[in-house]
Amino acid sequence: MASKYIAPQQGIRSFTCPHCNTVSQMQFDRHQFHEDFQGNGEYVHVSNVLTIARCQTCGKKIIWNDDDYIYPEIVASEPNSDMPDSVKTLYNEAALIYNKSPRAACALLRLAVERLCNELGETGKIDTMIGSLVKKGLPVIVQKALDAVRVIGNKAVHPGQIAFDVDDKSTAEMLMKLLNIITERLITEPKEIDGIFDALPQSVKDSIEKRDSKC
Repeated sequence: MASKYIAPQQGIRSFTCPHCNTVSQMQFDRHQFHEDFQGNGEYVHVSNVLTIARCQTCGKKIIWNDDDYIYPEIVASEPNSDMPDSVKTLYNEAALIYNKSPRAACALLRLAVERLCNELGETGKIDTMIGSLVKKGLPVIVQKALDAVRVIGNKAVHPGQIAFDVDDKSTAEMLMKLLNIITERLITEPKEIDGIFDALPQSVKDSIEKRDSKC
């Protein structure tokens, strides 16, 4: 699964650098700019703060204008390498745009959640598919996470329904995490366990099969 991703924020000592994609310590500098100009017959004073964080790993800069992040484009954490290609394409597209257009990113990620469920053999409504995956081994905690997505911004729907009805950065980040969690639990972990089992001596596997046949 991809390494921990920490979104760039002003004032925190370290986060994932959008240039080198590593969690690095940052050195911050702040510069204040003042401007006076005449508009509608009166003078207006404008003050802006330019915040620059320099990555201590690659040396490149990350820039905010007041509270607005402006450079470089933020790309979210990488998708799990075992994520199906049809899902990964949607994930990567959303990861590229979620900082500038959370609504578009969330639309792509909702589709990616459904597509991943389809890839895992499920059909129907998202609620039904997630419930079926829980029965197959997906942690029940994932349902809680989906409910958290559902009610962000106090936009609750009927109990028992999972309706992604919010379109902010937090929702996009949550959906990306969920896609990686589902991939990890239902694709990566079974593959790793199968690999461990396949590496056992044939005599051991034969004895295990003989034991299972007696159960």
